[in-house]
Amino acid sequence: MEVEKNIKTVVEEYKEAVMKKIAIGILSIVLLASCSSLDKGTSLEQKYAINKEAAKEWDKTIIRVVEGESLIGDWYGNENPIIYLRKTGKMSEKDFNFLTSLEKKDATTITDEEFEQFVDLVNKYNKKLPRKFYLADENLKNPKGLVDRMVRESFVKMETPSSHIKNVVATEDEWKQIVAFSQQDDLSEKDTKKLRKLLNKFIKRNEFYDERAWYNREISDRIIQLTNIDAKENTTSLEQNNVNAKALYIAYPEYFSTLDKWDD
Repeated sequence: MEVEKNIKTVVEEYKEAVMKKIAIGILSIVLLASCSSLDKGTSLEQKYAINKEAAKEWDKTIIRVVEGESLIGDWYGNENPIIYLRKTGKMSEKDFNFLTSLEKKDATTITDEEFEQFVDLVNKYNKKLPRKFYLADENLKNPKGLVDRMVRESFVKMETPSSHIKNVVATEDEWKQIVAFSQQDDLSEKDTKKLRKLLNKFIKRNEFYDERAWYNREISDRIIQLTNIDAKENTTSLEQNNVNAKALYIAYPEYFSTLDKWDD
C-alpha cells in the first residue's frame, strides 16, 4: 500500500509540473499573439534585421527565418532547413550556387542587386513552407493494424486518442465503419481509401485534439506545443489543421509516413 501511495504521489507531482509548463506555454502564446499584431505588414527583411552581413551568412539567416516563421518543425521536415529546401527542390542548384557565392565576398562588396536577390529568395522559401497537411493513400501504412488498434484501445478505461475519437470526434455511423473494418481479415484498396477519407474528415474537426487524451499517450514537448497552439484564441484553419494532423500522427506513428511527406 505504501509503495502504491508513493507511486501515486510521484504521478500527481509530475502531472502538476506538466500543467505548470503548459500554463507558461499558453502565456507565451498570448504574449506572442499580442506582439504579432504589431508585426502585421512587417517584411521579413525588417522583422529579422536582414542586411548585407546577414546575406553573407546566408545559411544562418535562412535557417533563422525559416525556423522563426514555421508553425511546427514538420514544415521543414524537422531537420536542417537548408538540407530540407535542397532535398525537396525548393532551393535550386542555381539558387545554391548564388548563395554560396555571397559567403565568399566581403559584405561591403555585395551589390544592391545581389542583396535584393537574396531577400527575394528568403521570401520565396518561406512562401513555399506553410502547409495544410492532407493524408493521401500512400501515407497510410498497415490500415488493418490501425483500425485494430483504434478499436482495441477504445475499450481502455483511461482516456486515449482512440476513445476520444470514438466518443467525441466520430459519429455513431463513422465509428461503426471503423469497427467493421477491424472485423475484416484485411482491407482492400477501396476500403483503405474509405478509411483515409474518414481520417481526413476527423482532422478537419475542431474537437479532434484533446490534450488529456494525448497526454495519456505521451508527455513531451511536442504535445505541449500542440496544446499551446490549440489553446490560442481565434485559431486559424491552417493552425487547426496542423494541430490535428500532427496529433493523428503522434497517436499512431507506426501507421503513417512522416508528416512532411503528406500532401499539401
